[in-house]
Amino acid sequence: MAAILTERFRVVLAENFRQRVALGEDPQFVDANGNRTVSDVGLYLFFAKSDGWPNGQVPNPIDNQEAAFNIYDQMIGLKKIPSSEIRSVIPNKTWSANTVYDIYRHNYGSILSTSNNVTNYVEGNNTEIHLYETNFYVVTSEYKVYKCLNNNNNSPSTQEPSSTTSAPYRESDGYVWKYMFSVNANDFEKFKSDEYIPIPETSTITQNISNAILPTSNYGGAIYNVVIKAGGTNYTANSEFDIIGDGTGGKVRVISTDATGSITSIKVINPGTGYTFAQVNTTGGSNASLEPIISPKEGMATPGMPLEMGAYRLALHCKLENSDFVFGNDFGVVGIIYNPITTSSSNKLIGTRKMTLQFASPGTSPLASSKETYDDAPISTPSSGSGATGRIVHYEPDTVNNIYTIYFTQENVVGAGLRSDGSRPSFVDGESIIIKSETVTIDTVSEPEIVRGSGEIIYIDNRDSISRAQDQTEDFKIILEF
Repeated sequence: MAAILTERFRVVLAENFRQRVALGEDPQFVDANGNRTVSDVGLYLFFAKSDGWPNGQVPNPIDNQEAAFNIYDQMIGLKKIPSSEIRSVIPNKTWSANTVYDIYRHNYGSILSTSNNVTNYVEGNNTEIHLYETNFYVVTSEYKVYKCLNNNNNSPSTQEPSSTTSAPYRESDGYVWKYMFSVNANDFEKFKSDEYIPIPETSTITQNISNAILPTSNYGGAIYNVVIKAGGTNYTANSEFDIIGDGTGGKVRVISTDATGSITSIKVINPGTGYTFAQVNTTGGSNASLEPIISPKEGMATPGMPLEMGAYRLALHCKLENSDFVFGNDFGVVGIIYNPITTSSSNKLIGTRKMTLQFASPGTSPLASSKETYDDAPISTPSSGSGATGRIVHYEPDTVNNIYTIYFTQENVVGAGLRSDGSRPSFVDGESIIIKSETVTIDTVSEPEIVRGSGEIIYIDNRDSISRAQDQTEDFKIILEF
């Protein structure tokens, strides 16, 4: 028995994910007492692992529970990603002269014939059998997106489309294009990459009617292209044929024929509406075979555009400003965590443990004034102490207010969290610790602002260590594929 999950299901999953994040932020879902009737969905970018990779070799991420808990132990900071920083994206299929583009079809992958155990399918020009894999749309040099409705009998495209007319239009090379949308400047800056371009927000598509087919011919199941599979004989130019099926109103006209009366060019003069199956009633000649191409059931360039264009990927944008966190240490892992339990309402969370140190008066710390001196330095306790160990991520001395803070991690590594007996004790308030041969006293110890193991890590990117600087901003664009 054969089974599949459909390509459209992948788009539905992506859209549901994006809309769920937005829904959790919507103020209308707060009752009179200030309680949310729809729970917020937390989506955070995290950065982790300050101590670099052994021998500088970046390993492939590991997807199992052990690796996930290791990441929790290595987390440095997290920043929330709001729905405004999420867009549906599609591959950046740049228009190129003298390329044969696929037409939009409703039936890629349908069986044409079977003979001698060989099955022939309706395919794209590169034998693709799924619509979203074909080159049925292009992205121009002006970042306008066009859907190909007719490719002039598989001829090369020589004219880059540029018109933003609402109706499908024909270029001088015979291609018929439908303008879909333009990538706006804000989305371009946040979400565009060499490989993908963003689709406008649904609300933008709804409000921007300049590219809609108006007023009533944009119902689903309209027919804007008819493919000549066989021209037949004895037909005459200007003959008109009805499109028959379960829709209404469709009609085509013969534009030209050859000397035998074989149809060489045809035009849709009324796209009709509501077709799920159709054929052309070719009266007046013999043996012509004309195949209607049925538009999406949602119509074209509508709020259903993610389904129309195959947007089963989401781009997440997050910018780490230099003022977001005090940390100046490197990090070698970036990822996304979904719906963790947090102990702070801030959109910026501390992922490390934290301790403050006791000193009688400002300036009496035996530690060096340079913060970087202690990056990745080990923390230990005297033999009479708790036996806890850890690794410093960042040391922050505030000599004005006499507050000395250490951000640190405890991992399952001997000397950096783990004892030789396999236990991992915690530091305790008031105990002495040793940092680079200096002994200081803990005032208070606090846990990370994310509960270890909560939520789901849904994306992991191991990379060469990223060095942070005081005037540096990191701009992340992450693609999630469903």
